[in-house]
Amino acid sequence: MNLKRREALLSLLFGAGLVGLRSLATGVPAAILLNPRKALADTDAGAAASTVTNPQFLIFSTSGAGDPVNSNAPGTYDDPNIGHPSDPSMAATPMAFGSNMINGAKIWSTLAPSTLARTCFFHHGTYTVIHPDEGKVLRMMGAVAAGEMLPSMLSRELATALGTVRAQPISLSGNFTEAVYYQGAPQALLTPTTLSSVLTSPKNGLGSMNLVKLRDQGLDSLNQLVKASGNTAQKNFIDQYATSTTQLRTLQDGLLSSLSAIKNDGQDSQIQAALILFQMKVTPAVVVHIDFGGDNHSDTNLAGEVAAHASGITTINTMMTALNAAKLQDQVTFAMMNVFGRTMQAKDVANGRQHNDGHHVTVMIGPKLQASVVGGVAQPAAGQEYQAMPIDSKTGKGSTSGDIIYGNTFGAMGQTLAAAVGLSSDTITANVVNGAVVQSALTS
Repeated sequence: MNLKRREALLSLLFGAGLVGLRSLATGVPAAILLNPRKALADTDAGAAASTVTNPQFLIFSTSGAGDPVNSNAPGTYDDPNIGHPSDPSMAATPMAFGSNMINGAKIWSTLAPSTLARTCFFHHGTYTVIHPDEGKVLRMMGAVAAGEMLPSMLSRELATALGTVRAQPISLSGNFTEAVYYQGAPQALLTPTTLSSVLTSPKNGLGSMNLVKLRDQGLDSLNQLVKASGNTAQKNFIDQYATSTTQLRTLQDGLLSSLSAIKNDGQDSQIQAALILFQMKVTPAVVVHIDFGGDNHSDTNLAGEVAAHASGITTINTMMTALNAAKLQDQVTFAMMNVFGRTMQAKDVANGRQHNDGHHVTVMIGPKLQASVVGGVAQPAAGQEYQAMPIDSKTGKGSTSGDIIYGNTFGAMGQTLAAAVGLSSDTITANVVNGAVVQSALTS
């Protein structure tokens, strides 16, 4: 990698003047380091009420292929006319969702119990069957205000609360068909191996930097500013962020070890790279691609679907183990939302599935979510394909008389995810223009 490209990537990760490195070293959010006088003045005036509660970093998995996640999720096994693979791993298996036992593919029951306890399966439509509409689906078919993409809106609203260098999300999938835009501008695609190469470089990588010296210089500068003003509250404000030298060395060594372990750009590596970006507080949201079967028009006996579900759920379990190891299990939420679902009529899917605009399942996992199945599958008219049911916003159940109509089920998913990552009700309704938060999917 040439020097100019390396410098550009370091600037992308750590901002102008590499302020993100100073933030990593000191523990002080980049926004404060960029304007310490304003931050301290704001402290004097009293902190403004936050619009974010327990802010979450977001791992957002998406696929422009339209994976068959919807076809085997909990809530699709009660109708014998819905087709599932014959493999034993996809057999109907009851799982506990609160006081309800709901059947889903057995493979979902292999999620660790602690993971399943905070997993929501949200049934909704995406209202398109066109692969190139992935960008429109990320904008929730117009349900996100100002034409913003859902992960970008969430990233923007979470940035200040999380103290990240960037407000923009970063994509690690390396797939141009799943490009992410922020306020109309395309965002750079960064692969895990590129991230590893840049940050483990012996010449100007993370290991070559004296972060302890950077820490001491940064904190000394802030403390001099505080000393000049003679304000105890301001000193306490800075001290609450300060990282000890021991903590910093442990963090630096752990990051270098994790970076060195990245050997490819596969889905497990994307997850590992996402956690590294969160630990460095680079961005609130990272977009990845976890395969659950892809565009499986010609999938004999749905064998590819079976194999991809197995590897996808293994990746999710690996992710949760890594979150626990990094002590991030209560600071990160995961969501998987694809361009569309797949067809489900048993008579038609023995050797592959077609595109389905009317039914999709978004999988969400996080500390503010609880084991739940929101919505369901509507009985199709003759010759029609299955679609998502309207939703009762109070109970989360699919109901023909639900107050969240079919056309707003997508918006309801977006609103519920926004609540799960910590956004306030006012912020949610200002940014997702239809649907409603389904409270039964959330912890009280």
